[in-house]
Parts: sequence; structure tokens; C-alpha cells
Amino acid sequence: MMIQKSIEEVKFEEAKKLIAELQSIATFNENITCVVNVSFNDGKGVHSASSAIGGKSELLKMYGDIAEAIVYEFMKGHNCACNVNETIEHAIEGAINGFKHFKHETKEKTDENN
Repeated sequence: MMIQKSIEEVKFEEAKKLIAELQSIATFNENITCVVNVSFNDGKGVHSASSAIGGKSELLKMYGDIAEAIVYEFMKGHNCACNVNETIEHAIEGAINGFKHFKHETKEKTDENN
């Protein structure tokens, strides 16, 4: 018995194809940076498809823009810009520190293997 996909499931599959197309465009055009994410909640869990392609500084700029949009979304109903900028700065700082930590651990593991 074949189960028919919901409209949302079909649209999620279409969105994943668009992500692949955007990824291809960014891959072959060095001045285009692309960060995209789409998710689908099927009631059992959230399924997500993501892609990020581009230079570090461009990706970091986009990360800041995305963090800002998310913070504003989280703060809807909280009619104050009290910590928005600080929250965004900490998100960017966290990404940079996470990358530095990753590089440090990778170097240590490489040194151990040599």
C-alpha cells in the first residue's frame, strides 16, 4: 500500500532540490556566497536540509545577519532591543571560537598521529 505524501512533504522535497541548485550556483561562482536552510516538522521530528558555501568573511557576515533575524524572531513580544546586539555579537563570537577550537583539536590529533 502506497502512502500519499502530504503537500508539506512534497514542498519540502522541492525546497531540498532548490538548495542543491543554489549550492551548485555558489560552488561555480566564487563571488556568490550562499547559506540556506529549510526544515519540515512532520509531527515526529524536525527534518532539516542546510548548505553553506563561500569565503569565511562572507559566511561570517551572513551568519551575523541570520543570527540577527533569529534573535528578532525569538524576541517577538518582548518590546525592547535590550540585548539584541549583544546576543548577535555573542553568536558570532561563539562561531569563531568553535572554529578555533576545532582547528586546535585537529592539530593536536595530527601531532599525536605523527
